[in-house]
Amino acid sequence: MMPNIVPFNEPSKPEDSVANMLLELFFNYKFWRDHNHMISQDYFEKESRKIFDVVNTSHNKYERDLSVSEVEALIFADNPMLTGSQRAAILDITRRMKGDIQIDVGSDILQSAFREQLGTTIANLGLELMEGKIKDLSPIEELLDKYQDGIEVGDDLGFISNEWDDMFKSNKENYPWTWNLSQLHMLCPGIGPGTLTTVFALVETGKSAFAVSTAFSPRGFADQGAKVLMVCNEEIAERTMDRAGSSYSALETDDVVKDRLKGKLSWDKIKDNIQMVNGDQCETMERLNYIITKGGPFDIIIIDQLDKMQVRGTFARDDLRLSQVYIKARTLAKKHNVAVIAVSQAGAEADGRTSLRFTQMANSKIGKAAEADVIIGIGKENTETQDDNFLRYLHVSKNKLGGGHGRATVRIEPKISRYVD
Repeated sequence: MMPNIVPFNEPSKPEDSVANMLLELFFNYKFWRDHNHMISQDYFEKESRKIFDVVNTSHNKYERDLSVSEVEALIFADNPMLTGSQRAAILDITRRMKGDIQIDVGSDILQSAFREQLGTTIANLGLELMEGKIKDLSPIEELLDKYQDGIEVGDDLGFISNEWDDMFKSNKENYPWTWNLSQLHMLCPGIGPGTLTTVFALVETGKSAFAVSTAFSPRGFADQGAKVLMVCNEEIAERTMDRAGSSYSALETDDVVKDRLKGKLSWDKIKDNIQMVNGDQCETMERLNYIITKGGPFDIIIIDQLDKMQVRGTFARDDLRLSQVYIKARTLAKKHNVAVIAVSQAGAEADGRTSLRFTQMANSKIGKAAEADVIIGIGKENTETQDDNFLRYLHVSKNKLGGGHGRATVRIEPKISRYVD
């Protein structure tokens, strides 16, 4: 294993000949730019370190490839007090550089050693945690935050297309999954990869029913062919799955038991497009990222409710935690190229209102609203008799996906978890 390749304050070790063979590759500006973060200050020793220090300084200044002659001249100019033996030792290294290791092989060597040493370091920290030598995960979290994007090196910089046909795609191309409520569809054309939609309402309004209906009833997202993952931390996933079956088949719970064949034939059309997981199996945004990575690909992720998800970190107030949770949700949408639908709670001031604006979301100043592309508030009026008239008012108060703002009046059919025009 290459000595001290990761900067974790390990003691210096004897100089390795592989280090000197790799040293020449750092004369190449692109190789240095992509890999210098993998090298600790103690990896190169003695004269080799002097060479690497000059290479670092020169690349930051000139931003181009360096020749052996240029590096030698810069070393001697910057170190006029070098002895004759030190000069000879430096020249012995530089004049032996023959280009024996090519850039692609050198990159693989560095990345393999980097991953191995990083893994070993994390494993040792885990042992220290078990033994009580460290009291929390912060040292591991610091390593993960610092190096999570630094292990793999590639040429794809992520630039988007500047071609005219790619710039002006149709709504169907950008937002392929459409709402199965015609009035809502008129306000918002649909959702697509990389988007975050927040749906919020007071308790006993029908937030979960809205998610179930738009995803799993006829002409819903699953019926359109979308692969849907739903995280259920509001009610158990088994109950939500039952509601999805009722919503698609239009069979109430008692009817499902009486007419299993009808329900099964109906459900078979979309069941392969649906996955659900209980909240106790997906308590953190980091765990959700793992589930999406290992269980996907998915097209749509529904989180009911997103506010209950946890995220790594310490926060002085809950609105700060929620802001970070919603930032993570948006990041997941972009990272995995999925549409995320976040179900959330309305504040007490929304009681009896039929047009809920994003400022009426619970436990948030503006952090939650800032991350969403579309925000839909589900309003419900208080009747004189206090009986539910089953009217619901979908108010789009934020819309960055085209269409407009406004309110759609719909009806809820709670026994089959459906919203209808």
